[in-house]
Amino acid sequence: MEKRILDRNSVLPLYYQLKEIVLEKIENGDWGIGSQIPSEKDLQERYEISRATVRQTMDILVNEGFLQKIRGKGTIVKKPAIEEKLPELKSFTEEMKGIDASKQVILKKYVEPSAFMQKILKLYSDEKVFYLKRLMIVEGKNLGILNSYIPARYNLSLKEDYSKSLYKIFEKNDIRLAWAEQTIEASMSSKEETRILGLKSTIPILVIKRLCFSVHQEIVEYVKAVYHYDQYRFKIKLTRL
Repeated sequence: MEKRILDRNSVLPLYYQLKEIVLEKIENGDWGIGSQIPSEKDLQERYEISRATVRQTMDILVNEGFLQKIRGKGTIVKKPAIEEKLPELKSFTEEMKGIDASKQVILKKYVEPSAFMQKILKLYSDEKVFYLKRLMIVEGKNLGILNSYIPARYNLSLKEDYSKSLYKIFEKNDIRLAWAEQTIEASMSSKEETRILGLKSTIPILVIKRLCFSVHQEIVEYVKAVYHYDQYRFKIKLTRL
C-alpha cells in the first residue's frame, strides 16, 4: 500500500479522510472480501496519524458493515449486507435473485387467530389463519425468520411447497398483490428467534412488519420478518417536494 499523507489543512477530519481511502480500496477491489487489511499500527505509520484516529476510523467502518474484527486474525473486509430497495414490493425470493438463497419451512398450519391478528387481518368472526413460519438462508447462513399470517378464506393448501416464493403461490391461486404498508424497527431477538437462527445469545435484529393488499384492496397477508442486524439493510430514495 502506497504511503499517502492526509491533508491536515482540509475541513474534512483526518478519520474521515482515512475512511474514504479505505472505502476506495474496497470498492476498487484492492482489498477483496475476506482479505485482511493492514494493522492499526501499519495504518498509523503509513498515514502519519495517531492510533486513536485509526481506531476511530476502523470502528466506524465496522459499525457501517464494511469491516469485521476477528479475534486472532485482525480486521477483514466484510461481505456487503443484502440490500432491499424501497418502495418496491418484492418477495424474499425476488429480493435474493442471483444470490445463493433458500427458505426452510419450520411450520405451516391453520390456527385460531389472536385478538390482534383478528383485528389487523379483518377476519370473519369464526375465521382461522394460515400460519407459515420459515427460516431464510443465504449462502449457508441463517439470515432471518419469516412469520406469515393469511386469512383462511384464501384456501391455501398445506400440501404446497412453501420453500418457494409465496407471492408466486398467491398468483397461482389468482391472488394478486398490489401494495403494502410496512414498518421497520430495531429490537433484540427473543429466545425462540435466537434458537432458530442458531445463535448462542440474543442479538440486535431488524423487525419488518408488512400488511399486504390485493388489487381488490383486500388484506391478503400480515408478515413479521426478523433479520440478523448486520446482514440486511434498506435503501430508500427520497424526493423533495
